[in-house]
Parts: sequence; C-alpha cells; structure tokens
Amino acid sequence: MNVPDALLANLLDVWPVAHLSSVTPRGRPHTVPIVFCRDGVAIFSPIDGKTKNGRPLQREANIISNPRVAVLLDEYSSDWASLWWVRLDAQATIYNPGAEHSARLRTLLNAKYPQYAAPDLLPDHPTYLRISWNRASGWAQEDLATSLGRAVASDNP
Repeated sequence: MNVPDALLANLLDVWPVAHLSSVTPRGRPHTVPIVFCRDGVAIFSPIDGKTKNGRPLQREANIISNPRVAVLLDEYSSDWASLWWVRLDAQATIYNPGAEHSARLRTLLNAKYPQYAAPDLLPDHPTYLRISWNRASGWAQEDLATSLGRAVASDNP
C-alpha cells in the first residue's frame, strides 16, 4: 500500500528510529538501526565519526559499493491491531554538507533528539548518509492512514 506524502513526512519528522538495510560488497544483507532527520524529500542519518579497526563503518562501505538501500520504520505491540510498518526503497550517498546545510541538519537533529545537544556527540561538521526514496510502501493491521496518524500524534512513539 502506498503511503500518502504528507503522512509520510509527518511520520519521518517524529518517529525516533528506523532500520537501514544495505548489501555488503560480498552480497550479504546488513541491517542496522539508525537515527535520522528529514529535510525536504530526503532523510539524513549522522555518522558520528567512530570507526572499527581504523576502517569506515560497514554501512558506509556498503553504500559506496551499492547505493540501493531500504529503510524500515515499524511499530510492534502485543496488541496486534496496532501493528504497522513503512518501507522506503531508496538510494543512499555519503554526504558532507556545506556549513549552512550542516547547521540546519544539526538543528533538526537537536529538535528530534535532545541527546544531540551534548557538545561531543557530533563533530563540528559531521558526515551523513543522505537517503532519497523513490517508493514508500506500508502495511497496517488496521487502516494504514489511521495507524500512522495515531503514531504521529503519539507523545511517545
């Protein structure tokens, strides 16, 4: 089921976590939770500068090798009537914004995640994953628009 643009924008503005699926250069699936902010028709997930064994994060290597990704937002509940998911079929790039866009993304992240107000959490000019979707689909046990409307209106998604 397609997700209406306005409802999707509202969901992306408030939903706190998503799962990014990419493919390793060796063809294996790789899924990790991400935080993100929406700016226009893309979402941006910060890369906080950590490396593993001196190498870039696996998600970065995956995107350099194959930019096709999927992003999944979902709600699980023991009340199965509340279940829903939204998947973005997307393209991702490693993105180094200019100063103006970097400041805007930092503002959006700070508004969504108060934790980013901590001075050492993000470098001065962080790198981001820029994720632009070409298709948004979803499912809900009940009506998708009703379920997503409830999720967006919730104080604690």
